[in-house]
Amino acid sequence: MKNQERLEASLEGIRHLLSHLHGEITTLEDSYSQVLLVLRKLEGVANVDDLSGLLRRKPFFTKWEALLKECEKLNENCGMLLIDIDHFKKINDTHGHPTGDEVIKRISSLLKQYESPACVVGRYGGEEFAIAVRGTDAEILGLAEFIRRGAERLHGPVVDSQGNSSAVVEWKCTLSVGMASARKEGFDASRLLEAADKALYQAKEKGRNRVVA
Repeated sequence: MKNQERLEASLEGIRHLLSHLHGEITTLEDSYSQVLLVLRKLEGVANVDDLSGLLRRKPFFTKWEALLKECEKLNENCGMLLIDIDHFKKINDTHGHPTGDEVIKRISSLLKQYESPACVVGRYGGEEFAIAVRGTDAEILGLAEFIRRGAERLHGPVVDSQGNSSAVVEWKCTLSVGMASARKEGFDASRLLEAADKALYQAKEKGRNRVVA
């Protein structure tokens, strides 16, 4: 009888210990999940440009190369658009950097409308933006033209260094766009970027506010 009581007491102790350990493990799992959530949020913040809200250059190209490999594997076309705000230095010199920042924000909001699993948008640097997009050449050129026309319609009050908006002076802007296609250039990220950059240069040489493939 005593042995039975000892056994039951031992089993009760083991059950109590297991219950305690289960609680500790559950707490650790919850803490681990919270840490992972915080890390993912921090990673997301680090990948996004503060001013534009778009992907920074490095994470953009990571996604671009993944999209490029997927399109090559599926034998689908994709392309690269390089976009430049025309005469951006003049905007800064004439209206000041706060207005220049506002122009970048508005252009970024325009581009962000087209983000999707098949369309990756990033800030390439300064007043330049990059878009990697899956689709036919006609679809990619159509997207570029939509963006160019959308920028033509943008305008807003000039903002001073204190953040005050002018009631009488407005800014306007246009875009030049260079396009490169994987069908023509091959599924090589560097080559496509170089081709899009050359096309962008031609768009500027031909008078700006246009799309060149």
